[in-house]
Amino acid sequence: MASFNKVILMGNLTRDPDVRATGASGMKVARLGLAVNERRRDRNGQMQDFPVFVDVDAWDKLAELCGQFLVKGSPVLVEGRLQMDTWEKDGVRHQKLKVRALAVKFLAPKGETRPQQPGNAQRPEPPAVQPNALESDPDDIPF
Repeated sequence: MASFNKVILMGNLTRDPDVRATGASGMKVARLGLAVNERRRDRNGQMQDFPVFVDVDAWDKLAELCGQFLVKGSPVLVEGRLQMDTWEKDGVRHQKLKVRALAVKFLAPKGETRPQQPGNAQRPEPPAVQPNALESDPDDIPF
């Protein structure tokens, strides 16, 4: 049976991107925390926000751009796919569902001041065109 794995989320970053280089290859990965609010009525009939927190990984050039232009509170739209992260610690197997970003759109309007955090006062404006892994060279596809 065929399957389809695509996720589109819009929300705000819950923390500054954590950009690191992987072991031997040195490829960059940015770990993003994303809060997506669902607004609905609570038991008393009052409108209330119910946040969903999602971990997102961006890789390579996209990771570098996220680290350069995004800060805690930045509004973003993430297109990607679900991925199961599995690891073992102290003999116990752990799993976590996360999103692997294929594209991240920076939603702060050009010229608008983004949320400021200590040490992030002078961030440049994001580029006009966002990278998209789906537009990569067809020779890079592993199948």
